[in-house]
Amino acid sequence: MDAGGAGLIRLPDGLEVIVPGARPGDEITLAYRPPQPGGRRGLAESFETLAASPDRAHDRCALAGDCGGCPMARLNYSKELELKRDLLVVEPLRAQGLLDAENASVVEAAVGLPEEKLRGFRNKAVLYPGILDGIPHFGYYRARSQELVPAEGCPQTPKWMEDAARTLAPFLTDPAFAPWSERTDEGILRTLILREAPGTGERMAVLVVRRLAADFAALEKRLIDALAPIGLAALLLNLHEAPGSAVLSFAPGSTRVLLGKSGIEANLLGLAFSLGAETFLQVNTPQTPVLYSLALDQLGIAEGDRVLDLYCGVGTLTLLAARRARKALGIERVPHSIECARTNARANHLGNAEFLALPVEKALEREDVKAFAPTLVIADPAYQGLAGGAAEALGKLMKASGAKRLAYISCNPKSFARDAAVLSSSGLRLRSVTPVDMFPGAMHLEVVGIFEAEA
Repeated sequence: MDAGGAGLIRLPDGLEVIVPGARPGDEITLAYRPPQPGGRRGLAESFETLAASPDRAHDRCALAGDCGGCPMARLNYSKELELKRDLLVVEPLRAQGLLDAENASVVEAAVGLPEEKLRGFRNKAVLYPGILDGIPHFGYYRARSQELVPAEGCPQTPKWMEDAARTLAPFLTDPAFAPWSERTDEGILRTLILREAPGTGERMAVLVVRRLAADFAALEKRLIDALAPIGLAALLLNLHEAPGSAVLSFAPGSTRVLLGKSGIEANLLGLAFSLGAETFLQVNTPQTPVLYSLALDQLGIAEGDRVLDLYCGVGTLTLLAARRARKALGIERVPHSIECARTNARANHLGNAEFLALPVEKALEREDVKAFAPTLVIADPAYQGLAGGAAEALGKLMKASGAKRLAYISCNPKSFARDAAVLSSSGLRLRSVTPVDMFPGAMHLEVVGIFEAEA
């Protein structure tokens, strides 16, 4: 397979043919379009399966062929984990020269979900409205397009989310709730966001609108009444007037409460966290404590440690670390997230956690951060990784402070491998890499990398 989840055939002459929908072990016949002159990859235009791979699964998701969001859902889960580990984690590390015959065991087996938890594991769904053949629906966009695929029957979301979408769909025919089109900038409703708080089960719905219809107030009560059986703790309206495909607006005052409260309360590993419309939290409810516990346990926090948490968001890992350590300092560039982190610290009575609102690459150069002299470091960056010179600055800080270990949580194994090469050149040894599957069916893995200072 390739890194996008499509089948891949390597011919004796070195040519490769990408076959979307085929799986390792399938026996097929195909017609393909040769590569452009000088290229080495062709694309299958059609194929017929003569014999299916023994690793194929046929009951994980009925929408997999249409939706495109879970290209691995047609494989047995154990095979999916094996392939994703090799393609997404091992290959980028090998390309950076970080794996050879002597240290191949650095990359551990991928940590997956138990089979019984492969359904209903998501605590968040982002659904888009549309009218298909005259019938209103909420759904997902087909891969690399804005073609809507109805979401009814998605096995990854709790049933109440499907019920909420089905309840709201008939309202899409009302001009005050009509689906918005990015192409024409006509319509009202951009997105429906549904969230469930881990640990408490509190439910939230966010209606993201391009503009407010003049008669929306009349519609508002009907929406609230219709959603009553869903048991929402929070129904929010987010006014998102900017063009483009961003899911919601972060502008001050853009979100107001239609029903209930402004957020929902989650409980993660014994700590309470408030979730708003825009708050980041890992979407896999049963796997999130596995991911965070793995990172914190392997970091080896003792009572006297000072833990620096980079890209801390609303302080989730900072506070979990503070519970074990002498002191913790969280750094995040988004001021609103830092405000939430401080609120979460007070709610959990953790006075040994402090927060700083600055870009990480700038914070690492500040004297007060250097004076914090961390003994342990956590980094959980976004997709781009330790960008803007942050990897180099982190290596210098850890060397100067005598920090013992770094736990690097990454949602992008490619940027992780790039950063691992930089950190290794700074005197840190990559001790272990543990892939954690947060998105079963998708061509995606989180990784937890543990780096140790060389003696």
